[in-house]
Amino acid sequence: MVFGVGTSGGGGIGDILQGGGSSANGPSVEDARKKVEANPRDAAALHVLATALQNDNRSDEAIPVLQRYSRLRPKDSTVLNELATLYQARAARLRGEAQLAQVRVQEAAPEAAILPASTTPLGKALGNLPISNAVAGAAQAQFNEKLTQMQSAYRQAQQVYERIVVAKPDDAAAQRELGYAALYANDTATATAAFNRFLQLAPDDPEAPLIKQQLKQIKQSAAATTSTTAPPSSSG
Repeated sequence: MVFGVGTSGGGGIGDILQGGGSSANGPSVEDARKKVEANPRDAAALHVLATALQNDNRSDEAIPVLQRYSRLRPKDSTVLNELATLYQARAARLRGEAQLAQVRVQEAAPEAAILPASTTPLGKALGNLPISNAVAGAAQAQFNEKLTQMQSAYRQAQQVYERIVVAKPDDAAAQRELGYAALYANDTATATAAFNRFLQLAPDDPEAPLIKQQLKQIKQSAAATTSTTAPPSSSG
């Protein structure tokens, strides 16, 4: 299960919380938006608007504003980090929602763990449980939706971190965050490369043992997948 792979991603998510609280400093969202409307290509005004939105507990709305900013100033790694962190915050929130949905799936049909398989004679005799099956089906659909949204957000964070490491290939923290984003986006090849690069750049970092454990888990998971999909060997 996707939720069994370690704890997430370094300092990025912890540095900025969804709904970080309003601030008395800086312009209001309305004032900042007016400046952007007056000059849509003013990168500084876009960044002020993004900051105002985050201060107003509207971090998701800040994402497309920072995307616009990054198109105007594609080499600004500071703002790229800010954008990637917002994607990670969104993904972390969706991950929590997916975990709750997973619990609902398990609670919707608790008898599934004790009833015999439907392919067995006893299972066929017991027949379907239409109400329970309907509830479980709805819960499963919600879980699948949240899981897809979560992976999409991590994939978007991954794409931003890929831009950062191109500009700053020796940034160990960026490599670490790229690894985590790719891991949760189910891109284990990119995660492995990023984690290995992190260990090369920062072998004595306090997170190095955890990164090594993540690499070990990725390798074990890949080996298990290969063993279950490999065709049987022929004798003779």
